[in-house]
Amino acid sequence: MRTRERSGLGALVLGLIIIGVGVYYLLTKTLGFDLPDLDWDLVWPVLVIGLGLAIVYRAMSHRVGSDQP
Repeated sequence: MRTRERSGLGALVLGLIIIGVGVYYLLTKTLGFDLPDLDWDLVWPVLVIGLGLAIVYRAMSHRVGSDQP
């Protein structure tokens, strides 16, 4: 059951990112909200760092969980 919870974490993060991008474009392009423009040169490194942190967290929690009986 614990493996299922951990594998769902990646899907949740990816889903939230996709929803966030969709909401941003819905608000700016369709509804005409004046939100600041996204500078993709700054956004993609943050996404890569977040993905790396998620991988490290998953690896560390897996290691800690395997030490317990």
